Amino acid sequence: MTAARQEHAEATQKSQPFCDVSVFLPADFVLDSGESLSRPELKVRVYGELENPAIVAAGGISAGRAVAPCKDSDGWWRDIVSPGGFVDLDRFCVIGFDFLPNPGETARTISTHDHARALADALDVLDIEKLYGFVGASYGGMIGLAFAETYPRRIEKLCAISAPDRAHPAATALRGVQRRLIAFAAKQGDAQAGVSLARQLAMVTYRTPEEFAERFEGAPGEAAGAPYDVCDYLISRGDAYHLDPQRYVTLSDSIDRHRVDPAKIETESLIVAPDSDRLTPSSDLKRLADGLSAASFVEIPSLYGHDAFLKNADVIGPHIKKFFEEKTS
Repeated sequence: MTAARQEHAEATQKSQPFCDVSVFLPADFVLDSGESLSRPELKVRVYGELENPAIVAAGGISAGRAVAPCKDSDGWWRDIVSPGGFVDLDRFCVIGFDFLPNPGETARTISTHDHARALADALDVLDIEKLYGFVGASYGGMIGLAFAETYPRRIEKLCAISAPDRAHPAATALRGVQRRLIAFAAKQGDAQAGVSLARQLAMVTYRTPEEFAERFEGAPGEAAGAPYDVCDYLISRGDAYHLDPQRYVTLSDSIDRHRVDPAKIETESLIVAPDSDRLTPSSDLKRLADGLSAASFVEIPSLYGHDAFLKNADVIGPHIKKFFEEKTS
């Protein structure tokens, strides 16, 4: 039994719903950029029994290892991953992980394939030879695609939601503005203000004009420059966001750096596309599905655009559940 499995067994005996594992990556772990991590460590959280079929769950760049509800976190995907849920913790072992770089890292350029290789090392530590599945949304889905391309024999099923084989140029343009906002604010001595502005702009791209029209009246303030109600919402969301500026830039760039060759991915796949997603258009995801050797494509109606994977669990969840339970029931 590996040390990680022993640690998990002890947590299970104490009736803890999860176990955190720090995986120290090999000394020769080098990023695609040629850089090395000053903290070559991947933080992983394991939910459920390791003897059950293992599914990795990963989300957008703000997500991390806290996937399901537990004492220290509500879980960013609590509406999907839970005991008896769409990804059932009574049936599956679910693995979440924190994205590289770690806070305070010196490395600046990280790819989805770097994450795939780090995850493979973590699975080795957990003594998991093959994943039953990988379910990823947004950036997490891109990592899932990179993992399936790099390790075809280590994964049986892949579900990718709002995750393309490469970024759309219009989405790259928007993220480029966000990164330049952070760089400009950093030159003024307040990089965190740049992160807030970048997050505000991101929220506009995550959601849809239709949702904003339903939520906000757009009544003008007392004078020019006064925030409108929609602006107050965005400001509050930006000020509540505390991702380290350099990590934000690195992960944002990693999205735009992402490339996989669909023809090289042989894993049985489910590609889910919200019809209102402006960052990853449904047409791009349909093209991806058509290029995969064994893929199903589902387009779902949504008011919430790119955030559908968070807001429309009742619509997306049944597709995920059916996909992963077809051969395990």
